[in-house]
Order: sequence, then structure tokens, then C-alpha cells
Amino acid sequence: MRTATLAPSEKLRPYIQRFLIVEYTSGWSNTLLPGTGMVAAFRFKGSCVINDAKVPNALVTGLWDRTRTLTHAGSCANVLAMFTPTGAAALLREPAERLFNGTIPLESQVRRSQLSLVEEQLYESPHNLERVEVVEKILLEQLRNRTPDLLVAAAVHTIRATRGSIRIDRLARQLGLSQSALERRFRREVGASPKKFAALVRLRHVVRLRRAGASLTDIAHIAGYADQPHFIKDFRRFTGQSPERFFATATAFC
Repeated sequence: MRTATLAPSEKLRPYIQRFLIVEYTSGWSNTLLPGTGMVAAFRFKGSCVINDAKVPNALVTGLWDRTRTLTHAGSCANVLAMFTPTGAAALLREPAERLFNGTIPLESQVRRSQLSLVEEQLYESPHNLERVEVVEKILLEQLRNRTPDLLVAAAVHTIRATRGSIRIDRLARQLGLSQSALERRFRREVGASPKKFAALVRLRHVVRLRRAGASLTDIAHIAGYADQPHFIKDFRRFTGQSPERFFATATAFC
């Protein structure tokens, strides 16, 4: 597997965190961990399945609160646009919250003829920079004249700054909102409740700590869990496995 990461252009920086080009030269299977932003994927070579279901060449996947198994058959290549937490809402016609634990083909957003042209251009482009330019063009065409919700953006910033450990009722008070109002606005912009988003942020923090070499005992303490059993229960809710078993066996792709 070969990967390359490229930064978005200035116009797309409020919406796209990074572009990731992933190429597989042979069959491969890995675990997709839940993330904190939606992803638009453009496949220009090969085929793949997620949880045994064949996926279209161009798609958008919402936030997920569980792992998925991604399997590529032979040579395969994709350009992934990794949205910021609030970025997808500015580009998609579909409400962000409807994509929670779901995936939609981009044909629901873009004409099939346009997508076919994108796939052709991606396949013929010799360099990753050119491939990203192709994807940026189609994404820029989808941008809507939409005012961002600054309070939700502030909530996202606070949740990320606290590594997902802040209480949502406290967060709502800080923003001058009722908890129900914050949850309603947050779902619309981010695609999940603030509590679920905070749990995803915390999970990502756990994975980073483990990859940095921290022990599972230390991780439970650093990530703010009351004790080890709470940490294991929370981790199992996302992955279906204990942390020890998951990190010993999973080939995880973030």
C-alpha cells in the first residue's frame, strides 16, 4: 500500500482537512476506524467492498460509530477528500445527519457524466497533484452559498481541544445555548450529536496514544476514563473488541 497526503487549496481549506491518495498494488484488507469528519472517495482503478458490500467508484460516507472492513481486490487506487467536521455540510445537498452510519453514491449529488469524466481524468493523471486538482474542481462546483454556524464551529473546537472529555451540558452553557438547541444545530452541521462526536474524538485520541507507545493502563488515565473497565467497555462499543485484542490483530486505517 502506498499513501500520499496533500493539502487543499485556499478556497477549500475551511471544508477539506486534507487529501489522501491511497494505492494498493495487490489484494488487501484493513479496518476502517471511525473518524471525526465525513469522507468523499473517488476510485479510479480497481474495485473494493466494505463489509462485503461492493461500493461505487465515487461516494460520500458519513460519520460512523463502528469499525468497518475494507477489502481491495488486486490493484486499486483512490483519492480521498477528508472533510473538516463541519465541511461536508457546505458541499452536500443531503443533510449531514442523514448520513450517520451511512454511505451515499455521489451520483445523488453530481451527474453521472461528470463523475465519469473525473474518473477518466484521475486515471490518466500521472501525478498526485494533478489528481487532487481534478477532485478539487468537482468539489468547488458543489459549494453552496451557506452561512456557517459559528457556535457549532466553536463547539467542535472545544470538544477537540479537550480530547472529547468535556460534558455536553457544560459546553452548551458556555455557548449560551440549551443542550437541546446545541444538539439540534450540531447534528445539522456535523452529522452526529455532540456527545457522539466527543466520543469519536476520544477514540481517535486513544489510537494516537497507543501508536505513540502508551500502555493501555496509561491510556485509560490520560484519556480521562474513570477506570480500566470503563475504557474497555467504551472501546468495545466502537470496535467490537477489547483494546488489547484490537491493537494486537487489527490492520487499522485512519
